[in-house]
Amino acid sequence: MDISSVNFESGWKIIKEEAIDKIEKYLDENVVEINNNLFNAAEYTRLYTVVYNMCAKKTPFCYSKEVYRKYGESLSIYAVNKIKPHLKEADNLKKTKALIDAWYKYSFYTNWMNKFLHYLDRYYVEYNSSLCLKAYTKNIFKLTLFDETRECIKSIIYNIYDSMRTSDDKDNEKLFRDIVFLYNELDKESAEKMYESDIEKKILENVETYYNKEGNNWIQNLSFHDYIILIENSIEKEYEKNKSLEVNNDTCEKVTNIIVRILIYDKLNLLLNNKENIYNLLKDNNLNSLRRTYILFSYFSEAIDGLKKIIGEYIKAEGNKLKEKYISLSMSINNNIDAPTYESNKNSNIAEQKNEYILCEYIHDLIKLHDYYHNMFNFSFVNISNNEIDANFKECLKDYFESFVEHEDEYFSTVKLLVLYADNILTIKNNKEDIQLSDAKNDEEGDYVKQEMKTIINTGELKNDYSKIGNKESNIGNLNDIRQIRKENDDADSTCDTNIIETDNLIKKMSDIVAIFNYISNKESFFEYYRIYLANRLINNMYISINVEKKFIENLYFLCGSQYTSKLGGMIQNIINNKILNEKFYTYINRNNSNGEIALPNLTNFDENYENNFFSVKIL
Repeated sequence: MDISSVNFESGWKIIKEEAIDKIEKYLDENVVEINNNLFNAAEYTRLYTVVYNMCAKKTPFCYSKEVYRKYGESLSIYAVNKIKPHLKEADNLKKTKALIDAWYKYSFYTNWMNKFLHYLDRYYVEYNSSLCLKAYTKNIFKLTLFDETRECIKSIIYNIYDSMRTSDDKDNEKLFRDIVFLYNELDKESAEKMYESDIEKKILENVETYYNKEGNNWIQNLSFHDYIILIENSIEKEYEKNKSLEVNNDTCEKVTNIIVRILIYDKLNLLLNNKENIYNLLKDNNLNSLRRTYILFSYFSEAIDGLKKIIGEYIKAEGNKLKEKYISLSMSINNNIDAPTYESNKNSNIAEQKNEYILCEYIHDLIKLHDYYHNMFNFSFVNISNNEIDANFKECLKDYFESFVEHEDEYFSTVKLLVLYADNILTIKNNKEDIQLSDAKNDEEGDYVKQEMKTIINTGELKNDYSKIGNKESNIGNLNDIRQIRKENDDADSTCDTNIIETDNLIKKMSDIVAIFNYISNKESFFEYYRIYLANRLINNMYISINVEKKFIENLYFLCGSQYTSKLGGMIQNIINNKILNEKFYTYINRNNSNGEIALPNLTNFDENYENNFFSVKIL
């Protein structure tokens, strides 16, 4: 037959005999294979050409409308006559399985026919605002087969999903996946959202019922640590199960939200009222459980607020305990000394109370406490979205540290101790490799100091011999040694970035001091004390490095601005300018003194008494 000028009757006859009958015969006799090449290239080309010649001509020889309707009639007849009789099963489970088999056959049928009739989608569907072939064929399946079986599917969804908690039935899993796939395919061409009303609703009902029942048993019989782990495992288990069943991502998220709501939010008062649950995690340094708790509690602002408050109260209690320990030590020292012992420092000319250097251990312990909780927060309370500590817990750390860090009375001043601690770090020692606190940070002396503090606190006795504890006088060499070290340090600053002065350890100490400084309110007093000690280091040439001093002041500037740090910066700049002038002067002398006519005095032979009389700085 010449297919170039075919009319509707002869053309449809070709389609019916060579395509539809062949497909229906295959479906009746064989198991469906979705990728089966039932038609070869020549057969496909012939059938597509027949459809094209029927639909590409002008009216009245264009039969697009007739082909479109006839295709729908053929599908309806096939569904009613060949498929529907198999859906008469009395059992809902068998009826559902029969519908799934029917869907795969129907899909095979329409996939091939839609290829042959694809020209309809290109022109007829677009110009007549009709359903595309996919939507058209799915709508026929829904009206003729699916709607009558829909209630059967809804009745078994809940039981199938629930049975998979206790058994590993592969057949039920495959059936559930097929049902989900069928609903999603039908929903693509429909605004009815059948998946949400029929499948998702049943899943969420099952999850809520199960965890309401199990949650009450768990919270009564398990420790807080085990309870949190079980919640995490339950969420993971449900997620993996739902992904294996190929349910939608939105459903997985809703299931997680239900579990967290039932096991966390609904039981929040029980979890937070017993503060010892959280305290035990903090005492045991159980970072993983704290991390789990934060993630689960982060679903609800009320839970985060409660967790933040409990952790903050614990930190405050620990901080106050530490502070009271040193306040007691300070009072014990002052109560056991008739008159404060002052000794002049031969190199720095500072009148120092030796007990203040013992109390500097408070700053050291405070820094350790801060580092401990900052590292804990940095691991356990990190916001996944920006990989930074959650803003709530940043605020918690700041607020509660501010509540206990600062203390000022006649015996104990946090501000002054912080300045003394900084002075110890920034002052050059006899051995330039020993850049650490001489009175408390050295391992042996630190142990001795701690033992002394225990003796004082426990017995109320005070040893008047401080020569073994942080004696700055013994740690600073003579004037010539200091000047030599100062010169070597300055040379190292200008030539090497990895010298002993600017080690990571020293920079870390400076950052720690600034972190504690940020928690004190009396910043004016800090800068007043610091200005005096800085002047002492600069005048007596005892500073470790101008670069180190500048970096420390820069850190303070970033927190407080120039109103506090401008004078300090000016002092540093004066030293730098002086050094430049000296270098220029000696360069000039060396250049113009080739004959040795200019004699310079030896300024390195001044005795110590001269320096003590010339430079005198009184520390308040």
